[in-house]
Amino acid sequence: MNIINDTNDITVYEPHDLEVDGQLISHNVWVEGHRTSVRLEAVMWQALHEIAERESMTIHQVISVVSRRQHQNASLTATIRAFLVAYFRAVSRGNNQALLKEFNHV
Repeated sequence: MNIINDTNDITVYEPHDLEVDGQLISHNVWVEGHRTSVRLEAVMWQALHEIAERESMTIHQVISVVSRRQHQNASLTATIRAFLVAYFRAVSRGNNQALLKEFNHV
């Protein structure tokens, strides 16, 4: 078990590659200036941490950007999970630029 203390003020458990422990971990996050609780798997928190570092943002800022694109019938958690898949699909296709600036303005 690897624990990372990051500058995003959220302690992130770093799972080993391809670890898929389904245990949900809750963290309080700030979304558009409002505090809320988000429950995600450890691997999802780690993915958010990696995106925040890549985009030079905090996890709170990343989640705020994602929440702006949330469908009215979708939960924030589901929207975050879908975003994580979409983000890393774009990266796997060779997109090496900061993606959230573009995503934020769409």
